[in-house]
Amino acid sequence: MTQHMQEAVEAYINLFNAQDAQGIADLYADDAKVIDPVGVPPKEGKDAILSFYQMAVKNGAKLKLTGPVRIAGNCAAFPFRCTVGGMTHVDADIAVEVELPKGAMTIDIIDTFEFNADGKVVEMNAYWGPTNITQT
Repeated sequence: MTQHMQEAVEAYINLFNAQDAQGIADLYADDAKVIDPVGVPPKEGKDAILSFYQMAVKNGAKLKLTGPVRIAGNCAAFPFRCTVGGMTHVDADIAVEVELPKGAMTIDIIDTFEFNADGKVVEMNAYWGPTNITQT
């Protein structure tokens, strides 16, 4: 299972960078939940998760691991940087429910994935906040 979890994290990064929201959603169990960032209401179920990632990838953001994947039990934690080329406006058609600055930025994030026995992600938590955002 350890190898599978490592590969799922790598697939997540690669699928996000390819703007493949469906591929990302396929990593999740049907009853999974995504909390991004921690503190906002969860997106629950495959349809809500797909919708979330469709919005998240459309701005062309790119993800890059900034350290090794840590695996313990049925969970993986991984640090990465999200680079956003530029947000010119903020409207209802955004993925995260937090106020973001306008313009180009990087966000340093730690995500955790919890996996079920079938190797699907059942819960994702994203740890980041305003102090992790750098405008570029």
